[in-house]
Amino acid sequence: MSMLVLAVLVGALLTLYLSVATVVAHRFTTARRVSPARPPAATGGQFALVRFPARHESLQLSAWYAPAPGAAGAVILVHGRDACRGDELRASTFDLALSLTLEGLSVVMLDLRGHGESDYARLTFGQRERRDVLGAVDFLLAHGYRPTSIGVLGASMGGASAIGAAAEEPAIGALVTDSAFADLGEVLRAQFTRLTCLPACFLSGALLVARALTGEHLLRHTTMGDMRRLSGRPTLVIHSAHDPFVPVAHAHQLAHAASCAVWITDGNRHLASFGSARAEYTDMVRRFFHEHLVAVPGRRLAGTHARARLEALAVS
Repeated sequence: MSMLVLAVLVGALLTLYLSVATVVAHRFTTARRVSPARPPAATGGQFALVRFPARHESLQLSAWYAPAPGAAGAVILVHGRDACRGDELRASTFDLALSLTLEGLSVVMLDLRGHGESDYARLTFGQRERRDVLGAVDFLLAHGYRPTSIGVLGASMGGASAIGAAAEEPAIGALVTDSAFADLGEVLRAQFTRLTCLPACFLSGALLVARALTGEHLLRHTTMGDMRRLSGRPTLVIHSAHDPFVPVAHAHQLAHAASCAVWITDGNRHLASFGSARAEYTDMVRRFFHEHLVAVPGRRLAGTHARARLEALAVS
């Protein structure tokens, strides 16, 4: 009789564990939809709404496309979880996009799958979202942009997606990441209890259920592993010094993996750099992409300040 009671108890506990893990996995892989803001009237209709598929999928993505007159290249802006196009950096990025068009760079502001006005899909934290970035690359290539003239700026999960896309696609000629994680598993282990109010023992169960829901092992690719494949590709890593969600150590790990430049700002929250230093951020990003996508090979950045900053940021 006692064995029967024990078996029933174990079965009940296992059922409870899997039920809780299922709820966590569902929430973990479902984005909060945010409707994209309309471009400001002052942009004069420069931003056109376009749709295109993710690479190798029928899933349709929405984006703003701002072609620059006589464009020499293009930049794709990629948001993070629970954000949308035009709000990639926890603040309106239309001014940043316009500054890029003034450099002769067209801009695509992308809604990742399950976000904004793109088709629904569960989150995979860069495993499949990289195909969304690659879909934007395909869109630009189809519109006549040459390989290596395309850059990507990705924020948080969008940064991980951008790194994964660049690791697979040599047409991406330059990359900027902001607040990207080097290792998703490390972030989850550190943040799981705070985010869910559950003991850490539920994490492995939630990841198992998430794999069943998405068809992806969410920890299969590490962002740092993808970053190692970018050595020699022009890359700039941006991060807030006091990011409480993705510690700044992740930025240093990513920069070391690709032997690239890193810019640490004095922000105190996740994705704080743009909001706390908007003018300097815009100038840094604009000049970085100008040098690597627009300027004649070997030509340095115009402007001694930005040139000195980027040289000082270079990782030996």
